[in-house]
Parts: sequence; C-alpha cells; structure tokens
Amino acid sequence: MVVELDEVLAKVHSADTDNFVELVRISGLDPASDFRFANFEGMDFSNCKLRGFDFTGCDFTKANIGNANFSGAVTKGAKFTNNSSSSDRIRTQALIQKRREIVTAMSSRLGDTLIQTSQAMYQNADGKKRIACTISKRYDGRTPYWYAYHPKWDDFLRDAPDGYFVLGCLDLKIAFSIPRLVVNRLLIDLHASKTKTSQYWHVHIGEPAEGEYVLIIPHKKTVSLKPYEFLI
Repeated sequence: MVVELDEVLAKVHSADTDNFVELVRISGLDPASDFRFANFEGMDFSNCKLRGFDFTGCDFTKANIGNANFSGAVTKGAKFTNNSSSSDRIRTQALIQKRREIVTAMSSRLGDTLIQTSQAMYQNADGKKRIACTISKRYDGRTPYWYAYHPKWDDFLRDAPDGYFVLGCLDLKIAFSIPRLVVNRLLIDLHASKTKTSQYWHVHIGEPAEGEYVLIIPHKKTVSLKPYEFLI
C-alpha cells in the first residue's frame, strides 16, 4: 500500500498541470467514491468540469471555486463560501451552461452567430434574427416546467423578422424554439401577473406522456411543442 501511495504521489508531483480533474485522472483516484467528506482547503477548482464527482459532505469554504462547473456532481451537505447553499451555486452554474448550449444550437439553426444583449436576449449582427431564452428547472406535478414571458421580450422579438421565444429545460437535452407570432397569439389566453411597475405572462409546459411536451393554455386545448423541439 505504501508503494502504491508513493507511486501516486510521484505521478502527481511530476504532472505538468494544476487542473484538479486532470490530477485526479493521473492519480487513479475514483471521482465517484474517493472524495466524500474531504476538506479542500487551498485547492484550486478554477475551470474544472466536475460532472461525476461525489462531494458529499465536503468543505469548500477555503477552496478557490472560481468558475468551476458543478453540474452533474453530487454535493449533498457540502459547504461553500459566503454561507451560500451548494444547491443555489450549482443551479446557477447549470443554468449558465444550459443557456450556452441553447444559444450555440440556435446560432447553428439560424445560420448566424447570436450575440448577447441582456441576460435572456440575443441577436445576430444586423438584429434581424433574435431570441429570448429562458430556462426552468424541473418541478413536481402536472406542469414540470414554468416560465415568465415579459413584454420587453415581446417588443424585442417583434422588431426582428426572425424572432423566437426559446424555452430550455435544465434536465433535458432538448429545447423549444417558438416563433414570436405563435407566442403572441397565445398571450390573450395566458394568466398574467401585474404590479404597478411590471407585468409578465405565465408559461407552463406539461408532459402528458413521457417525452411528450405541450404548452398548457388555461381552459383550452394544449399546444404540442413537437414542431418547435430541437436538440442541444
């Protein structure tokens, strides 16, 4: 056992990388079992994609998290800096990654690079192709995905000949690209929330059968999302 440990340490010390994931690969450690309840004081996780790691009960409070991507990693009971919950941190990372995947796929579908103009809005260089992209995690119940559709998004899409409301689902490898004209026709039937300063419509996706997705229209027939589905 001592010989094996010496060999592992020699490989790590001679490695030409500081990347945590690469060092784990070189060491031969198992990401799925060898890091539970570890204390990562002083460890640098910058630029690491940590899918497949089990960090149950780990202490990251004195580690450099940087822009590490914890999507697909187990972090139950893990501690992070600033008293932020690991679930919130990981969800934010997952949302960022999912939005990147969707925008890349839509750029390919539209045959043009989409440039970000706000957190949710993107357009090509001449503004003729635009998307408003929003993402939902999965909820329990008959309508597993919930979204808001904002008037400023409708205005943004209306000013482009090619405008789409794009719905992403955090746990799926598909998304839905709905033409603005289709969305606009449905708004009169959707529930809306209004305050003195803002308004938005509620958009719900239902899953009546596994792998089948529809828009829920209150008091009317659902609208199949199959024509608007694309892989990401």
